[in-house]
Amino acid sequence: MTTRRDVLRLTGALLAGTAGIGAVAASTGCQFRSGDGDSNGDRDGDRADQEAARRRLAAGEALVVELADGKLAVVEAASGRMLIQPAPAVISGDGRRLVRVERPDGGTRVTSHQLPDGAAVSAGTLTGALTVRTTSADGGLVALADDAGPGHTPYRPGPRERTTIVVADGAGQRRRLELPGNLEPEAFDTTNQALFVLDYLPPTAPDRYRVRVVDLASGRVEPLLTRVKAVVPAGAEEEMRGEGRQAVYHPHRNRLFTLYTHQPDHVHTRDRIAATANPDGARDDAPHVHAFVHTLDLTERWAFCVDLPAPFGERPASGHTIALSPDGSRLYVADTGTGTLAMIDPEGLTVMNTFRFDVPGGSAGSNATAPAAASFDGAGMLLVGAGREVVGMAVTAGGGTDPRWSTPAEVRGLAAPPDRTRLYVGQPDAVLRVDPGTGTVRNRIDVPGLVSLRRVVAAG
Repeated sequence: MTTRRDVLRLTGALLAGTAGIGAVAASTGCQFRSGDGDSNGDRDGDRADQEAARRRLAAGEALVVELADGKLAVVEAASGRMLIQPAPAVISGDGRRLVRVERPDGGTRVTSHQLPDGAAVSAGTLTGALTVRTTSADGGLVALADDAGPGHTPYRPGPRERTTIVVADGAGQRRRLELPGNLEPEAFDTTNQALFVLDYLPPTAPDRYRVRVVDLASGRVEPLLTRVKAVVPAGAEEEMRGEGRQAVYHPHRNRLFTLYTHQPDHVHTRDRIAATANPDGARDDAPHVHAFVHTLDLTERWAFCVDLPAPFGERPASGHTIALSPDGSRLYVADTGTGTLAMIDPEGLTVMNTFRFDVPGGSAGSNATAPAAASFDGAGMLLVGAGREVVGMAVTAGGGTDPRWSTPAEVRGLAAPPDRTRLYVGQPDAVLRVDPGTGTVRNRIDVPGLVSLRRVVAAG
């Protein structure tokens, strides 16, 4: 593995009580006292003003939550009011649309809602029993696939020899494709003229898959390009086996980064090509990779895998989580089972360095099976949660003490709005709004049946 060392300090700073709040307060019309700041009354007043500013900002926010059976719903953060009822749904790459489906009279009703207010902007009914899988970056297009029966998911599919894929927009169906194979839509390319799909092999007893691209005009299913934009030779396409997927879009939404763990017998495309070119040159010293980040370029239609070194992937997949810095300059993968953090260059696609951190729960492996989650706060602090604890790591230059705070119940997702002055923490049956530096609970939003907090969408 090629690595490039970068200066990084994990001795992060606590988010200062007033850091970044002045700008927020100014934008909301909140006036701070101009005294010397030494009196308790002034400090208490400042804290009250800051919290009032946070509440006003939170009033325009919506929480996208996952409930039972993978259904998504949208809840108003300020009141807890259900804005969009639970249904099979997907969120657009820019977070501004949620597209949900219902099954009236044997057809599929597709409704597109704008976020955060939940207003329906288009609706229509398609022929057949279809399941929504992905949207274009702005949510204008949606891709659906035929329902293969109970228990079928995009990442644990049942047997299927042929697949129906429907692409629709606000006016209704634009394209219906009947394709051979067991296919699941994953993402649109940036032109909306092609659709990336997971092609499961063998179709009737799938145990692995490869990523391919469907030309929506012709319906042809084609292999991806390599990173140097060459066509992948026949027989050299990458076939993946994996567990515990998480994915994040680049802020420009031109790349999709997906974390894979536990890859028995997996061989990357680049190694398949090398083996084809030099069949006698197989390497016996190649490391056994148990996790990697699959990078899909949505503009140039190539894929590349960034191998993660041991111990990534050696513990349960649920203890792994992935997060992209707000500016898109760094990608991080955390393994709470071993307390290991990898820092990745998302442009050069190399692991720049790996670090150890104090895992939530106090000892490596204590929360190995607990779902891990990650988010950033406004001070550049990477927050990682598992079990009933959240720990912070300053992944920008700085000093101080790493924050560590407890939650009332098991963490079920971390999410922050764009200004990151507040943090939402998923809990069983609830979402908490907390101070990201201290974990102080500012508000509790009851969400019965919550499985995971998926996203926060702010107004504007």
